[in-house]
Amino acid sequence: MRELRRRKCDNLLSLLSCLPRVVSGMAVSAALALTACMPPSVAQLDQPYAAAPVDHAVYWHDYQTGTGTQQAPTFSRSLEESLIDTKLTYDLPALVDLALHANPETTVSWEEAKAAAARLERNRSAWYPTLTAMAFGQYFKTSFPIPGGALVSNGYSSFGSLDLAWTLFDFGRREALVDAGAQRLSAANFAFNRKHQEIAYRVATSFFAYQAALSKVTAAQQTFEAAKAGSASVQAKLGRGLATRPDLLLAIQEQAKASYDFQDARSSVIQAHADLTANLGISPAYSLQLIDLSKLPLPAGLVQSVEKIVDQALEQRPDLMARLAELRAREAEVKKARAEFWPKFSLGGRVGNQYWGNVHTNPPGNETYSASNVVGTAMLTMEWTLFDGFERSNAVHEAEARKEVSKAQLEALRLEVMRDIWKAYADTKTTLEKREFALALLKAAEESYVATKESYTQGFSTVIELLSAQKDLARARYAEIDSRASLLRSAATLVYVSGEQSRGDFNTDSEAFGQRLP
Repeated sequence: MRELRRRKCDNLLSLLSCLPRVVSGMAVSAALALTACMPPSVAQLDQPYAAAPVDHAVYWHDYQTGTGTQQAPTFSRSLEESLIDTKLTYDLPALVDLALHANPETTVSWEEAKAAAARLERNRSAWYPTLTAMAFGQYFKTSFPIPGGALVSNGYSSFGSLDLAWTLFDFGRREALVDAGAQRLSAANFAFNRKHQEIAYRVATSFFAYQAALSKVTAAQQTFEAAKAGSASVQAKLGRGLATRPDLLLAIQEQAKASYDFQDARSSVIQAHADLTANLGISPAYSLQLIDLSKLPLPAGLVQSVEKIVDQALEQRPDLMARLAELRAREAEVKKARAEFWPKFSLGGRVGNQYWGNVHTNPPGNETYSASNVVGTAMLTMEWTLFDGFERSNAVHEAEARKEVSKAQLEALRLEVMRDIWKAYADTKTTLEKREFALALLKAAEESYVATKESYTQGFSTVIELLSAQKDLARARYAEIDSRASLLRSAATLVYVSGEQSRGDFNTDSEAFGQRLP
């Protein structure tokens, strides 16, 4: 399969470069892998294996440069060891590369697409004649009664032949069978694409969650250091008689709480790391070097209306296209079931050689002879089942019912796609607004803490006010981290539920939401 020519499925790893077209200013968009393997054309039906994916994944760099070549794995090491570079600082595209090659789910969907291509080729074989070679040999002894005794002959014989069977006309049975196979190959390819999109989306969301957990550890440590410094300040003022012991106890209590929150934040990193490695398809024992969440640029605003995104998703979302292909396959099965009511015309033939050797007869004498002759037959047959206990009628009813099931499933998925896009669009719009408020809250909390700390040092504020400012600053830091991760996650969700989009689909401005972020 690796030697098969790439056709329209060369973009097996189309990393989600369409996110800037959904939300402007989103550089991390190139990290999500949403593929767009086109359905097989009519010409591709002659080469079904070429319509199947050439491999379970390609590398993002090779896809961008147009080479589409595969890096040869190092078989002297395990798959994980050959793919993971512990010296590399992974960004999101690199993580998606790793997941598409290491996660076994991509191999499953790839093999299923290959199996669909093989099934199509099996269906196409019905158009060809079958040629069977047959040969046998035997020793025989026969006795035939005649007046006065029996005519006995014995010897050996052999027979060899070539048998031809060819269905000439079957009223559309084979066309329907091949059509159904081609549609299911298309569905398998679309399912393959959607699996890549799903894995890339899972990697992106778990990456954002992991980076947010790391950022919260940093924020918790800053809060702990501030609480520790506040306790020291209260202790110093207590030594000079400018503070009370309850003030010190409150400061110590806040320091202990900050220490607890710091340890809790560190424990959440372990779970987030386990989720990330699970989506990557590698062992949690590996510790990867990742870029910081703060280095990821954020979306600046929605530049396309939700109606336009819905329309484009309904045209090209892979799982929706797979359901449509399955409906077309069920329609072909209905045609085949109806064609079973008609006769089939076939051509059959045989050509061979029959040989007798060392044949003895008794009586009339002890003569021995051998003989050989060519035999052949040719015939045109018509096969027509006139009555079968209503089996064919019920087969038609079953095929039609299955077609209606596929039609209903397609409609259900269409409604689900529309619902998911509307929800993701509204969520992205909301997180864009929350991001502005989170930044404003953090700035105000930082200024308030600095002012309150200075005021407390000068003796104009109480320890209650200082500790309250510390809490407000800690909450503001967490809110800023959550707003950043939520914005990245909601933008990625919007692209994922939209499916792969063609270049330029989201380039036009929209009045839906267009303000810039600070």
